[in-house]
Amino acid sequence: MKVILSGIVALTLGLINSPANSITLTHHCASQGGATGLSSSHLAEVAAAKNIATIQVSCGKTLTKTMKMLAEGKIDISPSVFILNFLMKKSVGPYTSLGKEKGAKLADNIRILYAYHIAPMFPLISFTTKGIDSWDKLKGKKVLNGPPRGGALTTARGIIRLVAGVSEGKGYIGKQVGWSSFDSTFLDGGVDATVRPATNPPGFMPLYLAAGKVTVVSIPKDKYNSPTFQKLLTAPGNVPNITPIKDMNWGKNVKFISEDGLHRSLAQVAGDAVNKKMSNSLAKKLTAAFLSTQDAMNRKTPWAKSSKYGEMDEKQMGFCKPGIKFHPGAIEAYKEAGIKVPACVIP
Repeated sequence: MKVILSGIVALTLGLINSPANSITLTHHCASQGGATGLSSSHLAEVAAAKNIATIQVSCGKTLTKTMKMLAEGKIDISPSVFILNFLMKKSVGPYTSLGKEKGAKLADNIRILYAYHIAPMFPLISFTTKGIDSWDKLKGKKVLNGPPRGGALTTARGIIRLVAGVSEGKGYIGKQVGWSSFDSTFLDGGVDATVRPATNPPGFMPLYLAAGKVTVVSIPKDKYNSPTFQKLLTAPGNVPNITPIKDMNWGKNVKFISEDGLHRSLAQVAGDAVNKKMSNSLAKKLTAAFLSTQDAMNRKTPWAKSSKYGEMDEKQMGFCKPGIKFHPGAIEAYKEAGIKVPACVIP
């Protein structure tokens, strides 16, 4: 009996003293089925498997709020959308009330572990029966272009204005609903088209195809290469997103329209971030665990690979313009993995 009790006590003490049980982290994310949901759940899984930490994931959050909470040290990990980091630093947009000094200080507390494309935009989507096979045909139409506020709506409005030459209320009717109602609003036929972010392939597409054939229109080459659109493409947090249509396996009843077989759009970039006060050792372990298990994560969903998790190429990720900084521990993990780190991300 003493041997058995000793074994139980030893096992209990071992569990209590193991890293996974002594370190508990909170990780907030946006949509559970999107890019932030996948990265957060995967990090929690591998951190537990490697006895690094127990990560409590909570999705369905508003990232403008969670980023501020992270910067204040109230949570441990949050997606940091690069454009929001830039706006916080300048104390504009949703962070105007912070004031320049506080906004800059909070933004400087945020450090990235790894980055990814959080929201590739895939304009223009409509049911084929609507007859919208070019951007010119948006004039006078009702377009579902995002939630009531936020980056997706701002970006969609900008794309429509630059490509179709019309503004909301002065050429087309805009419709905004929350993400939880987005698909049902599109499906009920009350709108003619949508310009929205999506993964590649989109998780919502089987639902749309069950209701009918779908047409997807790329941004024309001349519009895409124009100085005005290039300015949008290179704004802080945005990067070009050009995909061969042959690589977009969205379903046999999806018709892509492009003059040269390329789907042109843009992507917004983010990264899972921590407060700069996190120890180098913990940040390094978390990042290394994430990077070393990319193949396993890519097998979890068809679109994971196209979201470019862990990519460090400046042209694809656009770190420098918004002034993004990585955690020193994460930088160590990248270097040990043999991955080149852009100089601009080093704090």
